[in-house]
Amino acid sequence: MEEKIIHKLFPSPVFQFKLKNYKDLNEKLSKYIYNLKNEDNEGIKKSNVNGWHSKNFKVEKDNAPYNFIKNIHGHVKEVIVDGFGWKYIPERVGISEIWAIINTKGTFNKSHNHPGSYLSAAYYVKAPSECGNIHFYDPNEIKKFNSPAIENLTELSTSGFSIKPEEGNLLIFPSYLYHDVGENISDLDRIVISFNVSILPTKK
Repeated sequence: MEEKIIHKLFPSPVFQFKLKNYKDLNEKLSKYIYNLKNEDNEGIKKSNVNGWHSKNFKVEKDNAPYNFIKNIHGHVKEVIVDGFGWKYIPERVGISEIWAIINTKGTFNKSHNHPGSYLSAAYYVKAPSECGNIHFYDPNEIKKFNSPAIENLTELSTSGFSIKPEEGNLLIFPSYLYHDVGENISDLDRIVISFNVSILPTKK
């Protein structure tokens, strides 16, 4: 039998982590986010369709966002160093934006990506059953316009991937990946924290 090698070129990974102390962390984050909503019920409009989107968090020493960032810092570094093999200089890597979205029943997020950053993330504070999966889409635009009929779906033929949210799960992915969130059909709130990671160029 002749040897066969498949070179799977240019993958678009989504890294998934489970935070160890997520229950205590989520309790404090939930309280912080609901307080923000009480202070600014209108929020802002981006990808959210009828859901509530906060303004960027104010990260202050020992507040809930500050402690959250401390908890996920190691995972961000792991993605940069072990995942992508990028050069890691701590003072040149940072979270440029961080916010929360509350999706109540009947709300969802339309397809979008996060231009202007290298990595983006979703962290689940509240994720009841049937609250809406996150869907990622193949960044290869040509496949959308010219693709043969698929008889057996494989990782090479699929154009999308869905992940069910679970409380305490952190997803980190390239910012160029388009993604959306399905409709929350539960009676409970879906709360996610999203953030972008920027890496400043190294000085010459």
